[in-house]
Amino acid sequence: MKTTRKNKRVFSINEVAGACQVSAESIRRWIRLHGLNAYNVKDGLAIKIMESDLRAFSEKMKLFVDWDYLDE
Repeated sequence: MKTTRKNKRVFSINEVAGACQVSAESIRRWIRLHGLNAYNVKDGLAIKIMESDLRAFSEKMKLFVDWDYLDE
């Protein structure tokens, strides 16, 4: 569920997991233990991650993110 404006895009946990080539549980762990910012929507049933937060986190942690995957 990506929004259309560049730099204001919002991704689901599964989208971020695919782009980082890790499991969705790894993304949840990054949120809980390593400071990846995420936002609950729909009473916690849908967790979203803003592109700007993912970019900052990936640079800080030196993580691979396939941005082309997220552009699809």
